[in-house]
Amino acid sequence: GGRVRKFFFFSELEALLAEELPKGYDCVIPAAAVSDFELKKSFKGKIASGKGLTLELKPTKKLLNKLKKSSESTILVGFKLEPKLERGHMFKRTRALFEEAGCDLVVANATASGYRAFVMDREGKVSCTVATKKALVKLLIEKINTVL
Repeated sequence: GGRVRKFFFFSELEALLAEELPKGYDCVIPAAAVSDFELKKSFKGKIASGKGLTLELKPTKKLLNKLKKSSESTILVGFKLEPKLERGHMFKRTRALFEEAGCDLVVANATASGYRAFVMDREGKVSCTVATKKALVKLLIEKINTVL
């Protein structure tokens, strides 16, 4: 069976992954979108109102890149949202997910003209295009079962 772990902040997700990955899952599908940036400095307590405030952001760590390193035998599914993603440019836009994160499958989501998702393998082969998230879930289950 599957397990859903909820979190609110980047640091909570990072801690959950460190706790869960050593358990040796067959497959990890990190479907949550984590912010690419976080506050450089956090604030304790109330921030005084009535004057301007400048917030400085710093890039967050790429958690996806650590998942496969923690559990090499786990099937890893990555996600790439590109509003205007075209089929011919998909592999170029998703290559880092295969090369740097070690993903086994990548779901490339396009939203420009209605929802579309493309499921790709390491060779850049697009196995299927779906138009609903429900269809995507069914397709992922099918693809993962063929790899297991």
